[in-house]
Amino acid sequence: MQRGTGAGTRWAAGLAAAVVVAAAVGACSGGEGSAAAPGGTSTTPGDCPSGLTKCENKCVQTDLDPSHCGACGTACPKGQVCSAGQCALDCVGGTTKCSGLCVDTTVDRANCGGCENACGSSELCSQGQCSAQCLGGTTQCAGVCVDTDVDPTNCGACGTACKAGEVCSAGQCGLECTGGTTKCSGLCVDTALDPANCGACGNACGVGEVCSSGQCGLKCVGGTTKCGNLCVSTQSDAANCGGCGVACPPGQVCSAGSCALDCVGGTTKCADECVSTENDPAHCGGCGKACPAGQVCSAEKCGLECVGGTTKCAELCVNTQLDPQNCGGCGKACPQGQVCSAGQCGLTCLGGTTKCGDGCVDTTLDPQN
Repeated sequence: MQRGTGAGTRWAAGLAAAVVVAAAVGACSGGEGSAAAPGGTSTTPGDCPSGLTKCENKCVQTDLDPSHCGACGTACPKGQVCSAGQCALDCVGGTTKCSGLCVDTTVDRANCGGCENACGSSELCSQGQCSAQCLGGTTQCAGVCVDTDVDPTNCGACGTACKAGEVCSAGQCGLECTGGTTKCSGLCVDTALDPANCGACGNACGVGEVCSSGQCGLKCVGGTTKCGNLCVSTQSDAANCGGCGVACPPGQVCSAGSCALDCVGGTTKCADECVSTENDPAHCGGCGKACPAGQVCSAEKCGLECVGGTTKCAELCVNTQLDPQNCGGCGKACPQGQVCSAGQCGLTCLGGTTKCGDGCVDTTLDPQN
């Protein structure tokens, strides 16, 4: 399984939803003019949706709010922004500095694709493009394109908000993240690809860096491609299908690098993505069958160990002989442009395998090739 199927979309949608909800709730409870006084305190988390904190009389995202940066009442000095819960001169974690705020330009209608690039009154911002509809497998909820699989304010469907202390995982509210994701600040994320939580919660990548195989760097490794500020698989990412910025229309999935109505190559269509139910912890043995926290999916069954000659790397069962993200051992990602063959990174495939895209495959057995 190529890790990161739809991961870029999920990270962007989840971040954007939290920011927009914070702004919306704040406006309903007094607006920007009712900022908490210095030393303000947070009240019970139950007063705000999951992932937000109530500071005085409004719900805010303390990761990004310059008036409540990291905690209620902690205001950033003039000229600084709030990024990853800390005051700084620049934005980190895949966000962009626009007019003194750190924003997600993939979904921000006022800064769509770039600062001050505002969408029209009837348009949405989806995958950094102004559009009449949401693209890349996201859903329109209250004027924002979100991923209902992980958005705690629209969990499973628009308007279905998780309770305080709960997270949204695989479209269901619960206490733990499932399907191989990790709970970070009230959101379920993929720490292998999330630039705001790269390798671990709160480990934000610097300006110009991406998160690839759980490490911050300037380039994507392990067969992924750098699209904007994310490392994605263009073979399966509905937001970047076959190439960066090529988003699939609503109702279509990305399969083998092409937008289509159905999945090919032995993969299964689960909601808006093509997955391998053999080892996908979010769809183990069938769509929506997410493995519990701490378990992996191997041979279509959830468990503590991998079977069939595969190796447990983080929360996935992989073939270290062929996996460019774990080549010869867990975490050994091949450099950009190289493939993994016989457990070694290189420019060509060995042992009778054939180079197809970013991997070495046996064309006599591989259903995708």
